[in-house]
Amino acid sequence: MPKFADKSQCTGCTACVSICPRNCIQMKKDNAGFEFPVIMERSACIACGACERVCPVLMKKKDDENLSTSAYAAFSNNNALRLESSSGGIFSELAATILQRGGVIYGASYDDEGVVRHIEIKEQTELGKLQGAKYSQSILGDCFLSIKKQLDSGRIVLFSGTPCQVAGLKAFLKRDYENLVCIDFVCHGVPSPMVWEKYVKYRSLTDNSDSFPQHINLRNKESGWSHYAYSVEFAYADKKRYLCKNGDDPFMQLFVKDYILRESCSSCHFKGYHRVSDITLGDFWGIWNINPKMDDNKGTSLILTHTAKGEKMMNAVSENIKCEQVYLEQAARENPSLLRSSVHKQNRDIVLKTIESENFQEILPLLQVKQPQRRSKKEIIKRVLKKLCGLG
Repeated sequence: MPKFADKSQCTGCTACVSICPRNCIQMKKDNAGFEFPVIMERSACIACGACERVCPVLMKKKDDENLSTSAYAAFSNNNALRLESSSGGIFSELAATILQRGGVIYGASYDDEGVVRHIEIKEQTELGKLQGAKYSQSILGDCFLSIKKQLDSGRIVLFSGTPCQVAGLKAFLKRDYENLVCIDFVCHGVPSPMVWEKYVKYRSLTDNSDSFPQHINLRNKESGWSHYAYSVEFAYADKKRYLCKNGDDPFMQLFVKDYILRESCSSCHFKGYHRVSDITLGDFWGIWNINPKMDDNKGTSLILTHTAKGEKMMNAVSENIKCEQVYLEQAARENPSLLRSSVHKQNRDIVLKTIESENFQEILPLLQVKQPQRRSKKEIIKRVLKKLCGLG
């Protein structure tokens, strides 16, 4: 039987599922909502080893020292588009160019229940579904198979995903398609889908009597963008809405403090300046110190181009954006997630198990994510253990 990457290393990229010639591998969720490959039909497995050879973790390629990465600070000239985007609106500008050429885009979107899934879009009017940050690991489904079909038909494809998802796609395809553009982003880590779905339910109950939000924006810029000033917004059909500074929102605190991330994120194989993607995008945190004229408090994108294809894409949108080249070291100065993995918290599993077993509102005081007063880690762990054991 084939041996998959250890659970602590598996990223859930679906390359093994997509490559299996007998379709005997499926992705199954664990208690935290993270997907892992499982052989469902052992009798159908022919032990060909394709799933092992395609795994970007097991078969990690060495960095190509000949790659030349350039760094830029940029934002779209379209202010309305920028305000709807996480940072500077560069993804939307690049995606629009692909759509204008008759291409297709694959990226993360919310479904009707707030679950994050990769979808395919072909029309400019659908682009809004892919805008904005989604802080939950996306479900890829049969995305890779669909992409290969489009590429083989000659259609231009843009795929946007986490660095590990891009690595999985490239490994599955086995060759570089000239009509494929891959964009990854500066990734802090992928949060638990279970926690995200519980939080959406909690917000719906708290804000609007269990009415599901009509619009979710985790990067609302009404209070600005510079110095991490953005807010979390849940908007409802009856005009009610929740608006909270990102530093005060309980889900965002759990995310940035690394309590709810996939285990593999603490030893990520896909960090660094040089990527298998054509372009890396992110927030250019610290641009106010490096080049103040590129910070107008509406969002500025960090862009890394890794290939000639990536540079060509940037040239294609040059008239629609303001762009300044910077040194690579400047790009990483206040963006540690570009180079470094998240921190593995010792009590991560306890936090996830507690959230799984309780309603979200019941664990807030338990985990002390919202109250400003500090309790020691020992006290928090003790309280969580007491709760789990039915002692408190």
